[in-house]
Amino acid sequence: MGDAKRRSLTRKEILEAASRCVYCLSAEVTELEHMPPIGLFENKDRPDGWAFGCCERCNKGTRGADALAQFVAKMEVITEDEWKVASMLKVRAAVDKYAPGVMEELFGRGQWNDTLVRRDGSLYRSKSVRADGPLTKKNLDLFSAKAAMAAFRNFTGRPLEMQSLIYTEWFLNGGLSSQIFENLVGIMPGFAQLTQGKKVSGKQFSLRYNTNREDIVAALLSFHDSLHILVIATDNPIFSEHLAETFSKIPRMVQPTINSTRAGLSEIDPM
Repeated sequence: MGDAKRRSLTRKEILEAASRCVYCLSAEVTELEHMPPIGLFENKDRPDGWAFGCCERCNKGTRGADALAQFVAKMEVITEDEWKVASMLKVRAAVDKYAPGVMEELFGRGQWNDTLVRRDGSLYRSKSVRADGPLTKKNLDLFSAKAAMAAFRNFTGRPLEMQSLIYTEWFLNGGLSSQIFENLVGIMPGFAQLTQGKKVSGKQFSLRYNTNREDIVAALLSFHDSLHILVIATDNPIFSEHLAETFSKIPRMVQPTINSTRAGLSEIDPM
């Protein structure tokens, strides 16, 4: 992921090399998909890597999910990077346009509450928001599914087949405890980030992962310090059957941000 000695592929080369969309079966690969999106990076200065051929349906149909992910990834408990505030204001317009109703869920029903946060022995005033609305969950689940399929494509070198299983669980800045993080890291020894020469994605995007590089990938993707996504993606029926049984036993009320789906992004199709 990001070999400094490897020549960066051009848009044309990436699209011509793709036999189908990274997310669905469409052979009409006309769009260049970046995971994570370019807008997630400061000044849009994104290192090369994790760029895939994509169809227009999947690229444009997930603009709202991409915009929301960029927005929440920059929501800091304590403001440390001022550039994120201006960036959030810009991307909010895209959320309103492509994911209407989400901002009302987050901030329009008394969800924006005062709170105190302790850091380094001191208390700081902050705000808390409950991201438990159905539109918010739908869009973050959709972005998480895209992240899972992108991770699978990156580590196996091929798109995920339609007969597959994708498990995701997302955590906003205060939702990933140090204990959960340490437990996950313990079973995901690999570490990666985007790298282009001396430029690295650092805290803007990194992941811990474990994979056989053939038919199963598990990863914890971190976008800044405010959005973390646990993904498992496989199209091996043996793995899928076992994991589906395990996931069915997880009570959704206890872990409401989990989701189970398949490749294809059927969620963006009209009902």
